[in-house]
Amino acid sequence: MNNPETDAIARVLVIDDDPQTLLLVTEALEPEGFAIDAAASGTAGLDAFGRARPALVLLDVTMPGMSGFECCERLRHLPGGERVPIVVLTGHDDDASIARAFAAGATDFISKPMRWQLLGHRVRYLLRASDALEALARSQASLAHAQELAHIGNWEYRPGSSVGYWSPEVYRILGLDGRCDPPRFETLAQQIPEGERAELAHLFMKLHYEGRGYRLEHRVVRGNGTERFVFHQAEAVHENGRLILLRGTLQDITERKAHEARIEYLANHDALTDLPNRNLLSDRLAQAIAQARRGGQSLATLVLDLDRFKFINDSFGHPFGDALLKDVAARLQTAIRAGDTVARLGGDEFVIMLPGLASAADADVVVHKVLRKFADPFVVAGHELHVTTSMGVSIYPDDGTDIETLLKSADAALYRAKDGGGNGAQLYTVAMGVEVEQRAEVENALHGALERHEFELHYQPKVDLRSGRVRGVEALIRWRHPEAGLIAPDRFIPLAEDTGLILPIGEWVLRTACAQLKAWHAGGHPELSMAVNVSARQFRQQDIPDLVAAVLADTGLTARHLELELTESLLVQDREAVSLALRRLKQIGVMLSLDDFGTGYSNLSYLRDFPIDVVKIDRSFVQDVTSSVTGASLAKSIIAMARSLDLTTVAEGVETEGQLRFLNTHRCDAIQGYYFSRPLPSDDLAALLRADTRLPPDGARGNLGRHTLLLVDDEKNILAALNRALRREDYHVLSTTSPQHALELLATHPVGVIVCDGRMPEMHGMELLCRVKRLYPDIVRIMLSGYTDFDSVTDAINECAVHKYIAKPWDERVLRKHIAEAFLRRDDPLHVRGLPCSPPEGGNEPGHPAFP
Repeated sequence: MNNPETDAIARVLVIDDDPQTLLLVTEALEPEGFAIDAAASGTAGLDAFGRARPALVLLDVTMPGMSGFECCERLRHLPGGERVPIVVLTGHDDDASIARAFAAGATDFISKPMRWQLLGHRVRYLLRASDALEALARSQASLAHAQELAHIGNWEYRPGSSVGYWSPEVYRILGLDGRCDPPRFETLAQQIPEGERAELAHLFMKLHYEGRGYRLEHRVVRGNGTERFVFHQAEAVHENGRLILLRGTLQDITERKAHEARIEYLANHDALTDLPNRNLLSDRLAQAIAQARRGGQSLATLVLDLDRFKFINDSFGHPFGDALLKDVAARLQTAIRAGDTVARLGGDEFVIMLPGLASAADADVVVHKVLRKFADPFVVAGHELHVTTSMGVSIYPDDGTDIETLLKSADAALYRAKDGGGNGAQLYTVAMGVEVEQRAEVENALHGALERHEFELHYQPKVDLRSGRVRGVEALIRWRHPEAGLIAPDRFIPLAEDTGLILPIGEWVLRTACAQLKAWHAGGHPELSMAVNVSARQFRQQDIPDLVAAVLADTGLTARHLELELTESLLVQDREAVSLALRRLKQIGVMLSLDDFGTGYSNLSYLRDFPIDVVKIDRSFVQDVTSSVTGASLAKSIIAMARSLDLTTVAEGVETEGQLRFLNTHRCDAIQGYYFSRPLPSDDLAALLRADTRLPPDGARGNLGRHTLLLVDDEKNILAALNRALRREDYHVLSTTSPQHALELLATHPVGVIVCDGRMPEMHGMELLCRVKRLYPDIVRIMLSGYTDFDSVTDAINECAVHKYIAKPWDERVLRKHIAEAFLRRDDPLHVRGLPCSPPEGGNEPGHPAFP
């Protein structure tokens, strides 16, 4: 729209059949910088409006043919006419004429005769008002668009008024129609499930009468029955002590809730078998113990593993072992009662919890049922295996009254069953209490170990995956007992926690580690960081921020180089006190890391409520990333979630090149584990730093290649022919006759395209490509086969397990062309996700039509 204050000339359209009026308007406005367009009738005025696109219209009421009122109405319906100022010129100053003019859409009216010298000022005022309305409309449109993108709407109510204002996004979230549903609080309340309605009504009353704002999450139910989760917050606005406005926002958080629920599920269930993991088992055991205590009942804990499982795993391979574990998990679930729990702790170790037992003898029924489940052989990948199990049983309250003791007692019984030859069960007895005596011996020796200088620190490097260089270390305590030798932390740290010795030991670790890091800085490694574990008991009984500040001051270490590793169990203590302590630590300048993420309580609110900088992915997740689709999904979810929250990720327990490749591919920031280095004494770590030891050249993310091609065919002559056909192409070509070996190559190489034969004795090509799709969805998959099983290949293409099907014998030129196109597809992730799977090409056998 033209504006006389911003444009050179603003156009004014005068629609009047009186030449005298037109002359007077022109003489009044042209000297003021306006351009005048004239029309002598309503019809001519409508045409002129479309051509001139005026900034303002002066419209006479009384004209032959079309009246000014009708012309005004029709102007409002023309493109661009919705908000243009229309000033009615009328000799009728009665109320009815004025009301009719406004009803027709007039912005203002001027009675004839008028004071022409004031017309320019009047027009400028109206144009300024019009510009303000345009700016307001643009602002409202931008706000509505932003709210739509953010899924957040706002509402307002004035005191004393039952009808308020809802933004369009509030209506969308609630599934209501703004034309039919008034913006009343009662209308909103009706969309909330009855069980949650009373709480919101109570909070709204507090808001209205006491000015107390609120923040809560609740559900809304739309008219079609669908549920949405919303985050609802509100505040009261006062002016000079008087309530003038109630306002709030409503944010649709349904998708976030779904993602949280999925990650919560993955963090509480075993990635391979989908059974409850240690975290969920601990929660259920705690509930069962509390119930047994109240009801005077017994509770059985069964710990079992598979006899000779390591031999099976080594003989047939890890994928075979994983398949067996899944079958075992399925059988165990058929052996238990409703209300019992089967969990997998890791490896081939399972736990069965039997709550609500009248006596210990009741557990025998389930124990024998479990053993009978192993009587029939397991059939895995065509192999029939006779597998047995050994089991240890502990009973609450006879063998323990807490989770840890019950599991330890069952573990001791399991080892006794193993010693007896396996394939059986052993009930815990007092004779197995030798472990308790050994624990007492360790505890006695632990007292005074600090004064006798028996502790030492080892340091495990943390390697940056962008550069491949060591960027920091984690300090790990070791106990060098004068008689027992080097004692691992898992044998004495729990005792130190229980006895309170963790407080002086923890302070010694912090001081020693900071002093050592300061020495390494002075020795030429100024950017090295140090991670130190802090226990929950230290937080409960020490002022950790004061201790850290004092140690930093004493050692001269810069705060940003110190990283404190926290466990999830620490964060479930007094949240307010812990949050305050963590904020004080951040003010000091240290980094905060959440250790073993996903293995504890796994509440995602920790990442929101606490100032965490680093998320450490537990080794139990890392070990499955190359062999389990679910394990890989969980690791990817944690990395993606951390990246979205701008957190650094460190993967623990990296032991294989395949794990490293996976973590690199999915943009994990750093690793630590035996693949690069075990924990080292300070002198050995210093030597590693001086040597500038790094990941292998292809181990860092910056050095990963992309154009690696994997060829899989059980016939060596076919592989040789393929290699000859591609010898002039600039690819890194990997070849194998074994699908199982192909999976191992995929785990250790950045493969971009796989070309696979359709029929192989070890594994059908379609099965292999389906596995590749689940494990490595970005790899482009091509089927090359001399057999044409049209139904299965069509299904595979439709499911995108295969991107391209090429029949044997192939045309080398076509083969090279399709492989080149596949790498183009691989290099463009958006292209990979957006394009459909291609139909088959190549030499079809005579008599067989091409695929549709």
